[in-house]
Amino acid sequence: METSYKSAFRFVDVAQILIKESDEKDTKFIAALNSVIEQIDEQRDGYGKKLLKIQRKHAAEDKFGCILRDERGNYRYKKDQEEAMEEKIEELFNHETSVEFEPEYVDEESIPASVPKHVRKWLVGFVIAPVEEEPTPAKKLLNSLPTTNNTTNEK
Repeated sequence: METSYKSAFRFVDVAQILIKESDEKDTKFIAALNSVIEQIDEQRDGYGKKLLKIQRKHAAEDKFGCILRDERGNYRYKKDQEEAMEEKIEELFNHETSVEFEPEYVDEESIPASVPKHVRKWLVGFVIAPVEEEPTPAKKLLNSLPTTNNTTNEK
């Protein structure tokens, strides 16, 4: 399965809190959380490298093409390049589906009752299987209609 860095990192944050607050450390639920966290953590280096590449690409250069840095060693940017860099970083973090993992779904009984509903939504797709929505009557009708695919080559 694939997801964005934003969703993956948010899952890790929520999962780590649940693990820390859990009284029982040896359950299916905790094991599933740890398994998915490990898979995502293996890809954090890749995110860091992509981030550095974007920052370097947009950094200001001197007349010889050398990247400029401030007194603390941070890259320096021209205003338009900094704005372009921020857009690329936002796209990478929020929209790019670069995190691949195998979900570890657990049954409803394995999820502690102490996990609130507003927290469960961050676990869907990672350790809680997504619920398929019941199609509306209109969607059922559309799905029942025959479709035509014109596969003949007309000359």
